[in-house]
Amino acid sequence: MRTKHLLLPLAIAAASATSPAFADFTGGDFIVRAGAAFMDTEDSVFSESAIVDVLDPDDPDSTISVEVGDSLDLDDDTTWFINGTFFVADHWAVELYYMDGADLEADYDTYVIGPDFETRSSNRLGDFETNVTSLYVDWYPVCVESWIQPYIGVGVNYTDIDQDYLRPVFVEDVVNSNGVVTERIDRGLVNFGSSWGWTAQVGVDIEFGRNANWLVNASAMYINADPEIEVGVDNVVLSNGIVVDSVRYKDDLDYDSWIFNLGVGYKFSF
Repeated sequence: MRTKHLLLPLAIAAASATSPAFADFTGGDFIVRAGAAFMDTEDSVFSESAIVDVLDPDDPDSTISVEVGDSLDLDDDTTWFINGTFFVADHWAVELYYMDGADLEADYDTYVIGPDFETRSSNRLGDFETNVTSLYVDWYPVCVESWIQPYIGVGVNYTDIDQDYLRPVFVEDVVNSNGVVTERIDRGLVNFGSSWGWTAQVGVDIEFGRNANWLVNASAMYINADPEIEVGVDNVVLSNGIVVDSVRYKDDLDYDSWIFNLGVGYKFSF
C-alpha cells in the first residue's frame, strides 16, 4: 500500500513535467507576432514657396517677381510586420517591432505664379518604400491570468526610405527635327535621409481560449519622423519663355504616420 501511495504523486509529477507550459503574460514569458500593417502618412509631407526675380520675357533688361512653390503628397499602403515581446516582470514588457517596405506613391507638384500668368505641373516620383523599426516599453494593466490583455507602450523609432524606386523630379524629352524623341534628360533630383523619433501605441492580445498559447493581436501606433529631403531642379523654361534658375534646398519632411496592425501571435516560456 505504501508503494501505491508513492507511485501516484510521482506519476502526476512526471505527467506535468512532460506537458507544454502555458505562458501567462508574466515575467520571463515571450510573445512572437506577425501579420498585416497599414501605414497612413500625412497627406502633404512637404510644401515650400518663395518669391524670386526672373527675367521679363517681354523686356530682357528688366525682371519680374514670381512665386515659385512645390509640395510632396503621399498615398498609403498595406504591408507586413513582425515583432517580439519579452516580459521583464509581471505587467511590464519590452517589444521590438519591424514593418517592412510600405510602398507609398509620391506626387511632386510645382507651380509658378506671375503678374499675369500661372503655371502648374504634377509629376509621379514613384514609391517611397518606407521601413520602420521601433523599440517599445509596454504596460499591461490587467491581471496576468486574463485571456484579454490590453496594453499601452512608448518608445523610439527609426524610419528609413529606400530611394531605389524614385524617379527624377523632372524629365525633359529631347526631340529631333522630325518630332521624334531621341533621349530623356533628368532635370532634377530628390534624396532622403533617415530619421529617429518617438513613438507610442495602444494594443490588445486576445487568446484563442483561456490558457491558450496562440492569440490574435491588434494595435495602433503613432510614428513621429522627420527625415531630411534634398530637392534639386535644373533650369526650367516655362511655356511663356520665362526661365526659372536652378534651385537646391534641404528641409525636413513631415513624415508623421499612423500604423495599424492586425496579426496572430504565439506566447511561450522556457
